Amino acid sequence: MAHNFSPVFIGGSGRSGTTVTLNLLQRHPQFHASLPREIKFLTSRHGLLDLVFTRPFSVEEDLHGYRYNVVTRALPLLGRDQMTYFTSNLFNRWWSEEGKAGKPRGLVQSLSLEVVEKAHNEFIQTFAIDRTRAGREFFYSLADAQIKRDALYFGDSTPVNMMHADQIHKLLPEARFINVIRDGRDVAVSVSKERWGPNDPYEALSWWANRVYRSAVSLRKVDPESVLQFRITDLIVYEREKTYADLLNFLKLEESEVLSQYFAEQVTPEKLHSGRWRTEVKDAARFNAKYKALCKKLMSKGIEIKNVD
Repeated sequence: MAHNFSPVFIGGSGRSGTTVTLNLLQRHPQFHASLPREIKFLTSRHGLLDLVFTRPFSVEEDLHGYRYNVVTRALPLLGRDQMTYFTSNLFNRWWSEEGKAGKPRGLVQSLSLEVVEKAHNEFIQTFAIDRTRAGREFFYSLADAQIKRDALYFGDSTPVNMMHADQIHKLLPEARFINVIRDGRDVAVSVSKERWGPNDPYEALSWWANRVYRSAVSLRKVDPESVLQFRITDLIVYEREKTYADLLNFLKLEESEVLSQYFAEQVTPEKLHSGRWRTEVKDAARFNAKYKALCKKLMSKGIEIKNVD
């Protein structure tokens, strides 16, 4: 099955600027951003990657995740089929769930149920013969059905994309990866206000460092030419024009007036709220000390976090 576009997976720790980056690229006429911005069915538990390759323990973030992984691996011994879970999620929470504004969020935003059902039926038939081909064709079927204009790229901004980069690369060798890194202190404070992450900023710091580490390990297994990494503060504050140019050059996209105007008017330092942690966390000095200790630990593993003040 031939395709005229390549997938671009934008990721990071979560609350790191992935959606900002995708929304920026969406303004380019040759770039299509997925709706929903996070497609879920690829990297979620019981998702496409789990079905095709088996979920590695390296992406589990806590003891609960490890236990869930062990149980999943034992499903065949228990006479249960993991495809059942994939199908259930595909036509339920990945298809449609309530978003923050109370509106439906999921594949329902951009696809008809008939399109998803057709892709699913073809996926099951091919899966029994060739899992990798089945997974690849399923992804492209749903991506292609979203695109309404000629495009060179189809983009998704699920944060954990980077933690799964090696498996995504195996499934989709032509994929590009954009890893967005944000100051862990701002990430931790932001995550602590969400319902899906640690609600304590100090715990969220460790959560951030763990995701940065696991993403780096996964990205090391991918062709470096397929990976771009940058700090969101460089794109928005410190090195705006250079980082913006690096982004376009990485994807070999020509400048676009609409894109340039959006970047100038909407991707602004005022909207980033960089350094907010200084006034929003209790005992900022202790919080900062933990952050620096985590950065030092990451450095010992070959992962440099720049601009640690």
